[in-house]
Amino acid sequence: MAGEPLISIIDDDQAMRSALVRLIRSLGYVARGFASSEEFIEAGVMPGCSCVVTDVQMPGMSGIHLTRLIAERQSQVPVILITARTEPGIEERAIASGAVAFFRKPLDTTAFIECLEMVMSA
Repeated sequence: MAGEPLISIIDDDQAMRSALVRLIRSLGYVARGFASSEEFIEAGVMPGCSCVVTDVQMPGMSGIHLTRLIAERQSQVPVILITARTEPGIEERAIASGAVAFFRKPLDTTAFIECLEMVMSA
């Protein structure tokens, strides 16, 4: 697995995180789950990530804040944001933070896979 592209999944919902890790692994990618933005940062895997998939709303640092932090660190890693939230303007804020895509839960799996494949082939 060393040297293979890593997709990091960050979601405080353990069931969603596990489901995404399994889905991404079923596509042949290396995936690792994290329960929070802080756990992801502390793991030190950001430089080796090929993509980050993160929930918007989590305790501590939000996915939008994490996306901005990744951009501030001049990382080119693409970020896909997901959320169950429905308030007006959330998609615009997500994209403005630097995310390459935004999905609502429940996830449209086909569209998500197509987006992920596009991001990973870029």
